[in-house]
Amino acid sequence: MENASLQSFLLHHHHSFLSNGIHEGSSPSVILKLTTNSNSSISFKLFSNTTSSSSSSVTTTASTPNSPVTPAPVTASSPPPPSLELLGTQLAERDYRQADETTRALLIELAGEPARRRGYVFFSEVQFISADDLRAIDALWQEHSGGRFGYSVQRRLWEKSRRDFTRFFIRVGWMKKLDTEVEQFNYRAFPDEFIWELNDDTPEGHLPLTNALRGTQLLGNILTHPAFEEEQEDELAAEENDTPDNTGQSKDGSKGKERPKFMRDFFKPDYSF
Repeated sequence: MENASLQSFLLHHHHSFLSNGIHEGSSPSVILKLTTNSNSSISFKLFSNTTSSSSSSVTTTASTPNSPVTPAPVTASSPPPPSLELLGTQLAERDYRQADETTRALLIELAGEPARRRGYVFFSEVQFISADDLRAIDALWQEHSGGRFGYSVQRRLWEKSRRDFTRFFIRVGWMKKLDTEVEQFNYRAFPDEFIWELNDDTPEGHLPLTNALRGTQLLGNILTHPAFEEEQEDELAAEENDTPDNTGQSKDGSKGKERPKFMRDFFKPDYSF
């Protein structure tokens, strides 16, 4: 391309020289002198031996065509697969936000292929999660929170709330008190309104979160999973030993355990976590 441009340029000046500097019948001699400089520029001169000598001097710089720039391939970094090792690392670093996501992903992974394809767990699939796996997840949360986070902690607080989810949500800080004359509570918005640090004022049992968008049965089945039954039986036995009247009647006067409230109590589908 550069040679073609140069030839065109020379041809133009050659014709211009012939038309302006040579008369009909004359036979001039024309000298073309090219000089290449170190900066890749080319100089040339045209000389004529006619009576009225004329010369033309032009300097042009050879340009190197721009090489096409190939953009670096953009590789989307996919999140690491959920594992107990990853969860332990995130909790050790106190990255509770990511640890909560990993916990949710672990439950989906452990619940079976349908849950993995769907992307969330049905309450009826909690039974497919082994007790050892749930205990391992719970143990990591307890270990890295000083015993303040974890499913077993939530189970204990849920029992103390008489299995009433509204009381439980208020107790663990999943609902916030509104600034109204009458005492009212509303669900926190996920994720900004939840607490992702472990401070003195962080409610006990605040993490991990369990999505209750489709009702409270999923959380209820996690909290009543056999993984936590043995621990709960030990706690109940200790409480009975501390009760003077050990007649099988609970402290609030009710006889025996009533059917879990989550089996018959459904909240409005406005949960955001």
